[in-house]
Amino acid sequence: MANHNNDSMDDIGKIDGKIQSVYFDQENKDADSVTEHSGAWSGALWLNAETAHFADVVGFGASFYQVAKIDMKDRNETTNNGGGSGGLLNSDNDGFGNLGQLWVDFKLPDMNDGVSANLKVGRQLVETGLITISGSRSVPSAWQGVDAAVDLDGLTGKIAWVDKVSMRTQSGFHDIQNAKGQKIDGIIGMELSYTVDLGNSSSLEFQYRNGLADKYVKSHNGNITYKLPLNNDSTLTLAGMYYHAKEDGKRWVWDDAVTPGKESEFSPAPFKDKAESMGLSATFDFDSLSVMAAFTYSKASTATSVHTAEGYEYIGNYNYYFGDNTQGAYGMPTSSIYSDFNFDKEKAWLIGGEYDFSESGLKGLSLGYNFIYGSGMKAEKVGGKSKDVSEYEHDVTVKYNFVNVGLKDLNLKAQYAYNHNDKEFRMATGQANAKYLRAWLSYSFEI
Repeated sequence: MANHNNDSMDDIGKIDGKIQSVYFDQENKDADSVTEHSGAWSGALWLNAETAHFADVVGFGASFYQVAKIDMKDRNETTNNGGGSGGLLNSDNDGFGNLGQLWVDFKLPDMNDGVSANLKVGRQLVETGLITISGSRSVPSAWQGVDAAVDLDGLTGKIAWVDKVSMRTQSGFHDIQNAKGQKIDGIIGMELSYTVDLGNSSSLEFQYRNGLADKYVKSHNGNITYKLPLNNDSTLTLAGMYYHAKEDGKRWVWDDAVTPGKESEFSPAPFKDKAESMGLSATFDFDSLSVMAAFTYSKASTATSVHTAEGYEYIGNYNYYFGDNTQGAYGMPTSSIYSDFNFDKEKAWLIGGEYDFSESGLKGLSLGYNFIYGSGMKAEKVGGKSKDVSEYEHDVTVKYNFVNVGLKDLNLKAQYAYNHNDKEFRMATGQANAKYLRAWLSYSFEI
């Protein structure tokens, strides 16, 4: 081994990671005028190790995550059934450690031009089909299972099967469960995408994705994206997307009414039988400026017998999770920092943009703003009248890379959301008004 002390890590693998500090502060005002707070300040270490592929075929990898509690206001500890940290700490509002990844990867040797394939088995960050992870908290969630991909000259196919999950707030891997705590045996995710080169740097991409949770729900998604270069280094991108979800068996079980004295445990079905979301977006990129406009529409009716503690018939929503303790992909452009704008019969509009100040002398700084407005929902009082309700949200995002001071691996990101909705909407959905501040300061490194 001494003969190889001067070999680069690229020859044998790599060790890298990230140190980050995360701060969340959320203020919710419910329908009964009670204001709740959640959030915390945490520190986290992500450490990844990965070998090169031995014989150009098999490689190994692992990731360890550690979270430390820096600060948390006492007022937050009793909100959200004891989870007042906003998802930055564990269920006891403390730090934790987790061996979040441990996998072996098999791949085709690189001798085949235009063809690549790999199969990864173990604990890993799976993002295949509509199966995905959450990376927006102290550490990411992860899955246990098998993930495979193949690429044939631009035609890409992927398939994954997972049977256990590690949430972003816990150690170890656990059964996938529904809202009643019943086990979901597994989830399959698949995707297929193909890009057609139309010449002159324009392209047309087709994508299909799905997620199938055993005896729980089936979800499908289709996307079409058209990119058209314009004059003066500008590009117009047009996109259309469609999501469809359908309940698929005895694990799709929810409470259908409020139990007296247990209103906080009420979890109505997000939709009965099926739900749909569809959307269109247009993005114009010109030099340092990017401007977007989008429209989405959702259908997610629920049983009329389902009512909230305030006596309103529940307004359904498009649920894109594959279990009560999982994540799911939902790439609608109107899905925002706080609200997804995907309630039954909701028509949502977005206008926004982002500006990169690098060409203006502030290298590494960008500022983004979105305004989203949703309407068309009806809040119906049980045995009474209905009322048209709406919601809107302002989102601001600031990103800064410290490249100007020689720290290109140090990044700051901050987001602020202000969501307002009608009182009757809150009574019929349980979604409160919100003021939401999030900030990440992260430093990436390689050993």
